[in-house]
Amino acid sequence: MKLGNMVRTACAAGVIALLSGCAHDITISGDNAALVSKSASPINKTVGLVITDDERNKEVVTPGGGGDKVAYKPYHDLELPIYLELSNVFKDVVKLNAAPDAATALSKNLSYIVTPSITTTSSSPSLLTWPPTDFQVTLICTVTDPTGKLVTKQSVTGSGHADFSEFKRNFGLAAQRATLDAVQKMQAAMQESPELHQ
Repeated sequence: MKLGNMVRTACAAGVIALLSGCAHDITISGDNAALVSKSASPINKTVGLVITDDERNKEVVTPGGGGDKVAYKPYHDLELPIYLELSNVFKDVVKLNAAPDAATALSKNLSYIVTPSITTTSSSPSLLTWPPTDFQVTLICTVTDPTGKLVTKQSVTGSGHADFSEFKRNFGLAAQRATLDAVQKMQAAMQESPELHQ
C-alpha cells in the first residue's frame, strides 16, 4: 500500500474512532442508606425476587458526553436496591435465580413472585467530558402469584441530574440519583397497591 493511502486509511480510522467514542464503565447504584426504612406495617407476606444470572451479567451501553458512551449492568446494580425496597414493603423477601416451580414456592412460603424489568437512557450536552449529566431508569415490576396469575404490574420512571462540578470521582452520580428515584417511587407504588394487601 502506498504511503498516501496508508495515511488516508489511518486518518479515516481515527475519525471513525473519534465519532464512535468509547464506553466508560459506571455503577448506577450508590449509597442505599435512604432505602433502609421499613414500613411501620409491612404487608404480612413473603415474596420472591427473580433476577437471573443472564440478567445480572447483561451489560447496557448508553450515551455520555463528548461522543462517548457509558457501560453498566442494570440488573446487577439494581438487585440490592430492589431487594431493600421490597423488604420495606413486605414481611420477607427471598432472592431467586429463576422463576420458582410449585415445590420451591411452597417450601419458601411464597405469596407473590416479583419479576423486574429495567430500561435506561442517558445523555449529556458536553462536548468535552464523558459522564452523563442526565439519566433515566424505568423500572417495571410484574407481580404474580405462585401459579403465574398476574396480581399487579407497577411501572415507574426515575430521573437523575448531576452537574459537572458534582462529579469529582463519582462519574455515575446522575445514574445513581435516577436509580434511587425509581426505587423509591416503586416502593410507594407497591405500598399503595390494593391488590398486594389482599
